[in-house]
Amino acid sequence: MDNLKSPRDEVRTGPSSLLIRDAHIWTGKDIIRGSILIEDGRIQRIARRIPERADEEIPARRLVALPGLIDAHVHLRDLRLSYKEDFTSGTSAAAAGGFTTVLDMPNTLPPTDSAQRLQEKTRRASRKILVNVGFHTAAVKDRRAAKAMKAAGAFSMKLYLPKPIAPLEVEDDLAVVQALKAAREASLPVTVHAEDASQIETTGRIRGFKELVRSRLGNAETSAVSRMLRLQTQIGCRVHFCHLTLPSSVSAIDDLHSGRLSSEVTPHHTLLSEDSVVKLGWKAWMVPPLRPWQTSNSLFRAMATGTATIIATDHAPHTIREKRHSPLRSPPGIPGLETAMPVMLTMVNKRKLSLRRLVSLLSTNPAKVFGLSSKGRLVNGADGDVALIDMKKKGKIDPERFFSKAHYSPFQGWRTQGSVHTTIVNGSVVYREGEITGKPGSGKVLRNGMRY
Repeated sequence: MDNLKSPRDEVRTGPSSLLIRDAHIWTGKDIIRGSILIEDGRIQRIARRIPERADEEIPARRLVALPGLIDAHVHLRDLRLSYKEDFTSGTSAAAAGGFTTVLDMPNTLPPTDSAQRLQEKTRRASRKILVNVGFHTAAVKDRRAAKAMKAAGAFSMKLYLPKPIAPLEVEDDLAVVQALKAAREASLPVTVHAEDASQIETTGRIRGFKELVRSRLGNAETSAVSRMLRLQTQIGCRVHFCHLTLPSSVSAIDDLHSGRLSSEVTPHHTLLSEDSVVKLGWKAWMVPPLRPWQTSNSLFRAMATGTATIIATDHAPHTIREKRHSPLRSPPGIPGLETAMPVMLTMVNKRKLSLRRLVSLLSTNPAKVFGLSSKGRLVNGADGDVALIDMKKKGKIDPERFFSKAHYSPFQGWRTQGSVHTTIVNGSVVYREGEITGKPGSGKVLRNGMRY
């Protein structure tokens, strides 16, 4: 799986050559001192000294060069939900967070549930994005439709078990098996929101966000993960479990040692707890919800020690006016693209998480899981996607400064150490020291299964 070159990609908005001088370069195992030459969007050379001049040069003596970050789970909204977020504001937030590639989920309005709608979404995005963007589509059981969505560039079919995005009898094993078979024949992974709707309490009286969280206990996730692992074993398709909240779920997937299974955790599920919901209310309301401290601490350890496969933000913006509704009317979701790296780099500086592991979770492993073979590494010939990091810079999470339209966060006020200094996409600087420098349309739309 690779990127497809479209006619728009012929128009370059950045320099044809870019030289990052004297950086601390992450090699995949350790850090070396050196320079990176990028020409025509590709890394051409990495060496201790590069005497050549370039169209643009970045002095990076105090910075760490990492492969561009990849977020496999974002909601960029747009279309009829552009009042919440649009492709420009969402990819600006991604650039500010060091993300050079994001994969957008299909529960938009209208939903991305056919090849035609994926093509329409692609055309709209191509004019507005600042980083590279690929798209997931809704899970369907029609094999012809699945193959058409794959041909249109889909990176996965999303199976949302609590409430399907496209019509699908998710409570019926036979219907889910048909969707898994359709995905297998189309050579598409299935990304799963693993909560069993029958285990979610809907009859009790919800007076506050604490009761709302308690209505979606961990047994809903445990039941759904167990079911999907059983069905996946029968079908043999690739399944990626999104935003898991329980260490037992991550362990169950890891214990199978299957190359066709992968797991995802988020910064908020590993660093926050349901106490945040009690304190912050709507600012900390998302699904799956936050868990007790003991659970989130154990999930962080599972992430840090190598059990989980990737980190994703589940960036899910809403307006503050919507979020401030009563608990049952407040839409779940928080913005995450601009907070993930500061809070995780803080964990690295506190020696609770290794830099090596963080790069695997946010770059190398997402590239492997979703077949982005030219991304996730700093090597000759790879795409010129680089995040320059200032490991020492201290700051504080301030949602008022977000490029996202969603100016709220459960991390508001957190003091951090480590920040994104510069984000380079396809050899062009799109973000530098708090400012967006790229132009809408400068990012590429990625299409699964097609080369460029």
